[in-house]
Amino acid sequence: MQVLFQSIASEESTLQLLSAFILSNIGGTYSWTGESYTVAWLVKKAGLTSLNHRNMIRNCDWLDPSLLDSGTDSWCSKIARSIIEFGKPAFVALQKGLKSQIKMVARESLVIIAWLGCEISKSSNSLRYSACEILLGEVDKFLHPGMDLEERLLACLCIYNYASGKGMKKLIHFSEGVRESLRRFSNVTWMADELHRVADFYLPNKSRISCVHTQIVEASHKYSGAVNALIYYRGMLFSGYSDGSIKVWDIRRQSAVLVWDVKEHKDAVTCFSLFEPGETLLSGSTDKTIRVWQMVQNKLECIEVIATKESVQKLETYGQMIFMITQGHHLKVFDSSRTVNSICKTKCVKCMKMVQGRIYAGCADSSIQEISITSNHQREIKAPVKKWRMQSKPINSITMYRDWLYCASSTVEGSTFREWRRNSEPQMSLKPEKRTNILAVEVVEDFIYLNCSSSANSLQIWLRGTQQKVGRISAGGRITSLITANDFVLCGTESGFIKAWIPL
Repeated sequence: MQVLFQSIASEESTLQLLSAFILSNIGGTYSWTGESYTVAWLVKKAGLTSLNHRNMIRNCDWLDPSLLDSGTDSWCSKIARSIIEFGKPAFVALQKGLKSQIKMVARESLVIIAWLGCEISKSSNSLRYSACEILLGEVDKFLHPGMDLEERLLACLCIYNYASGKGMKKLIHFSEGVRESLRRFSNVTWMADELHRVADFYLPNKSRISCVHTQIVEASHKYSGAVNALIYYRGMLFSGYSDGSIKVWDIRRQSAVLVWDVKEHKDAVTCFSLFEPGETLLSGSTDKTIRVWQMVQNKLECIEVIATKESVQKLETYGQMIFMITQGHHLKVFDSSRTVNSICKTKCVKCMKMVQGRIYAGCADSSIQEISITSNHQREIKAPVKKWRMQSKPINSITMYRDWLYCASSTVEGSTFREWRRNSEPQMSLKPEKRTNILAVEVVEDFIYLNCSSSANSLQIWLRGTQQKVGRISAGGRITSLITANDFVLCGTESGFIKAWIPL
């Protein structure tokens, strides 16, 4: 062990890489195929539960038995105790690893510190405070937006385990930037929320929201048509094109590398959805099929084709059930036996969102229907606009953030789910230019992003708290798909470009 720590602190890159890799995996776990699952095991401890967020972690099968093995914790504790005995020299070596100019060495050092922290949190106050003083000043840089999701989670886990007792002073005196990072990350894990609340309790600080956005990714494939759909699956960005192809991108920091290009749909790919059984991915198409995809030995394979009678426009899932909006605006559901039934029969459904066993359907008459999957109970939480008052505006997009549901037509309206059910009136409303239709809406911590018919080549940026318009982002072409992930916003365009921005 002593030799490994000396190697991490050395100036020789090969030794640093090898020793950091060995130490980062010695206290974790492995999949049945022999891949290291230490990071996956740690981010579970950091409170990562959302299916969407989990699919931003690379190369991880969350159903692998190794992630459910209770023996991993006891093994980690045993190894960690033997390392902790080295005391300050080990912490100093890891600090040098975090400062390494080699990104992989810095990342592996972060992993080591994270799993050591699970045992250090149980150690004496003096030891924990010593480790906190040496390490946390370098750990906090991994919290910042723009870093990979797993790195932000590992940093959050480190701070949570190390900054207790006397180490709480370190948390209180974190820079404004670190505290802002914790606030913006609080929707992903309860740990970030708790840490931010503690820091804000002892030293209240009013958040300064920067409305400046910077582009961090651009990827393109000019000969496949429009990018109609985007989703993260198994840590990769999947894009669906109008020529029927699906392209898979490895997004790392500010680079995008094309990993796979598959074309099994015979017409345009229109939508994606994550499917929990077997941790698979669904793609819908105008070729009247839904395809089920799975990663098999690190290769993407289509394992099932579900035929439909109409073109597929939108997909959502719940357990074994698949919900589909067709080109004719009908809402249908496939059960586990792939028997299809119609629901919400009296409505023309334009969009939908699945939230905690309920599906929220936005309709052409501007109403929103809430359908409970388990009880099959349907209720109207937003009434249609009365035609004698004004022309009804279809709900083109529905999204949720925290416990709020947002819908977009000619305006964006939002309320908590409880208030929608109680009042059928929105708690907030924002309206862009007159005579414009909002085609898509997405929300992150501080911002609401709108793609409008009057400016289809750009995204409007609105403050979520005050409903003020603060800027605009040009996509360089008509926007055809829009998602948010890990604090940034991504869009696909008609000309085949994928672009991503992040607020500074």
